Amino acid sequence: MLLTPALLAAVSWLNPPDDMLLLFAGFALTVVILIAAWCMCGPGPGAGMAVLGFSFVLFAGPALDDYVLGQRGTVHEALVADVSTYYRKHGNEGRTCSVVWSASGETHRAEVGDRKGCDESLGQGDKVTIVTDPEGWLRPRLGSDAPGLSPGTAWTCGGLLAGMEAFILYGRLRRRRA
Repeated sequence: MLLTPALLAAVSWLNPPDDMLLLFAGFALTVVILIAAWCMCGPGPGAGMAVLGFSFVLFAGPALDDYVLGQRGTVHEALVADVSTYYRKHGNEGRTCSVVWSASGETHRAEVGDRKGCDESLGQGDKVTIVTDPEGWLRPRLGSDAPGLSPGTAWTCGGLLAGMEAFILYGRLRRRRA
């Protein structure tokens, strides 16, 4: 029970948007962890803990990404080499920018989607700033800085964690009395 929040935080980082195998593995581990905690807490508090725990996983993954890029992200001047569009399921077009930059004598290339900063204002040949993870765990983002973890996201994760822990404590104390 004490490891539930730590395990959920670890699993939340297994949810990258581009790797389906890790996404399904993270989802399966989340379900196993939440069902085990639900069984230990009982039906009422267990359901509340499971809902808050699942919400915590959804918020903690992007929060950890923001934190890591804020702590160790490297800012590079880059050039947009190519911009391509694709058709989305619901009718609007998505954009992907192919960005090239040079670091430590090597030329690097990355594909950056519209959720990571490739918007309509960018065209081929534009100069941009890209934030990368030096160890390559996270996908690069377009932008002038790596702002890190926002206070709103930190408070949301903290509130979900506190609520989840309250349900776990209530469920365990309630089962002990019975």
